[in-house]
Amino acid sequence: MRIPINYSAILGRLRMRVHRAFWIAPMLAIFGAIATAASVARLDFTTSASLGGVLTTGGPVGARNLVEIVATTSLTVVTIAFSVTIVALQVAAAQYSPRVPRQFIRDRATQFVMAVFIFTFVYSLTVLRSIHEKEGFVPQFAVTLAFLFALASVVAFVYFIHHIVHAVRIEQVLRQVEEHTVASISANYEALTDDDPKPQLPDIPAHAVPVLAPASGIIQRINPRLMLRYAQKEDLVIEYTYLLGDQAVMDTALAWVWTRDPDREQPDPTGDLRKRVIRSLQLGHERSVQADVAFGLTQLVDIALRAVSSAINDPTTARASIRSAEIVLVQLSKHRLGDRLIKDDDGIVRVAVPRRSFGDYLDMVVTPLRNTCPADMAVMLRLCEMLEDVGRAAAHRAEQRERIAAQIELVKRAAIRAVEEQADLDKIFRAAHSVEVALAGKPPQLS
Repeated sequence: MRIPINYSAILGRLRMRVHRAFWIAPMLAIFGAIATAASVARLDFTTSASLGGVLTTGGPVGARNLVEIVATTSLTVVTIAFSVTIVALQVAAAQYSPRVPRQFIRDRATQFVMAVFIFTFVYSLTVLRSIHEKEGFVPQFAVTLAFLFALASVVAFVYFIHHIVHAVRIEQVLRQVEEHTVASISANYEALTDDDPKPQLPDIPAHAVPVLAPASGIIQRINPRLMLRYAQKEDLVIEYTYLLGDQAVMDTALAWVWTRDPDREQPDPTGDLRKRVIRSLQLGHERSVQADVAFGLTQLVDIALRAVSSAINDPTTARASIRSAEIVLVQLSKHRLGDRLIKDDDGIVRVAVPRRSFGDYLDMVVTPLRNTCPADMAVMLRLCEMLEDVGRAAAHRAEQRERIAAQIELVKRAAIRAVEEQADLDKIFRAAHSVEVALAGKPPQLS
C-alpha cells in the first residue's frame, strides 16, 4: 500500500513559514523595484508641466541629485524604522511576555511599510544608473516616479509611527492574541451539540508497541485520518501520545500501536508503520496559535502573570488579560473538545488522538493566577467574574459545570489561606456565590 502524503502538514508548514517570515515582503519589493525601474527607464515619456513645475526633473545633474537624495533618505528611514521596531520588540518582551514579539514580526502593516522604503531605495539606485550626464540622457518619467515614491515613503513613515505606537499598547496586544485564538477554535473544533458523546482514549494493552520519534520538536498538527485505511487493513489500533503543542523527544513514543487480537503477531514499529505515523504529524521548532488553542491562552496567562509580578505590579493589565481569556473560554465552551476517536465503517475505534478538555483549558487559566497572587483582590475578584460569565455560558452542560464549580472552590480556599482581612474575604465569598448562581442557571443577583 502506498504511503499517503500528508498534504495538510505540508500546506500547514508552508503557511506557518510564510506567516512568520518577515523577509518575504521586502524581497518582493526589491525585485519589484528593479523590474519597475528597468521598464520605466526605457519609456520615452515626458511628464506634463501643468502642475506648476512640481514634477519637473531638470537636466541630468539636477535629476541625478534628486534621485541620489531620494535613495539616501530612503535608506536612512529604513534604518530608523528598523530601530523603532527593535525597540518595540524589546519593550513588548520585557513588559508583556517573551512570546508576544512574534506578533510585531508578523504584522502586515510593518512589513508593508518596510517594503515601501526598500522599494523606493532600490528603485532610486536602479534609475540612477540610467542617467547619463555626458550624453544628456534623463529618463524623465522614471525620475518623476522616484520623486512620487519619496512622497509615498514619507506618508508610509508617518503611518508607521502611528501604527507602532498603537501596536505596543496592551489593549492591542491582547486583542490580537484573543482574535487569533478564537479563530483557531473555529478552525479546529466543531460546534457542540447536546447529544455529543464523551469519548475516552482506549487503554493501551501490554502487547502494544511504540512508534518512536525520529527527532525532537513541537507537535504542530496531527492528521489522524491518514492512518485510518492502514489501521483498518492491518486490523490495528493506533493511539497518539502527545497533545498539540507538546514537545516530542527523539526516541520516545509518538504513538502506541497494537492489534485487536493479542495472539496475532504485532506490527513492526520501525518499518512502513513508522513512516506513516511520522507523515501524519507535523513537527516544528515553535508553537503556533493557528492550530494550538492552548498556546493562545498561554500567551494571555503569561501577560497576566508578568503584570502581577513585583517588578511590574500592574493589576489592571492582569484584569484585561483575564478578560481576554474569558472570551476565549466562552467560545471553547460551545465547541466539542476532549479526545478524538476515529472509527471505521463497523464502528471500531482505529485511531485515537488525545486532546485537551474544557477543564484542561480552564485550569490553564485559573491555576497559575490562583497560585501566584491569591492575596491580590483585584485579580481574584476578576477570576471570580470570569468563572461567573463562563459558568453562565456553560450552565446547561454538566461536565463543564463541575469543572467550573471545582475551580471556584479552589479560588475560595486560596483566598482563605492568603487574605487576612475579613471584609476582603467576604467579597470573595459573594463573588463565589454569584458563580454558583450562574451555574444553577438562575439570573444574577444585582442588589
